Amino acid sequence: MNNELFNTIMTAVVLPLLVAVSGYLIAYLRKKAAEVTANIENQTIRFYIEEANEIVFQAVETLFQTYVDDLKKKGQFTKEAQQEAFNRAKDITLQLLSAEAREILIEIYGDLDLWIKTKIEQAVKQNKDFRQLT
Repeated sequence: MNNELFNTIMTAVVLPLLVAVSGYLIAYLRKKAAEVTANIENQTIRFYIEEANEIVFQAVETLFQTYVDDLKKKGQFTKEAQQEAFNRAKDITLQLLSAEAREILIEIYGDLDLWIKTKIEQAVKQNKDFRQLT
């Protein structure tokens, strides 16, 4: 009789309780796994965007030092020279961007050329503002 009571209690109480608890545990573990995956993806995206931003700013700074400043001193920084400086900054950026960074920028922003153009213009403005302060 003792065995029958034990089997009845196990079947009626403990097994349903274990099933319910394991369901909650599985849901919790899935949620945590999704959070970890999202965090890793966010860190990866953030890394490549920061890398791309740094590349653009380096390209603009390099051109200011080697091309723009020299033309400005000579009074030859024309619209054509400005376009040439932009094209050179864009070329440097495209050469230095990794394939992964390109893919992420396209995935997030859609148009890589537009993103680069916008960032170059931002970098030029910041560079001009900084130079005016010094």
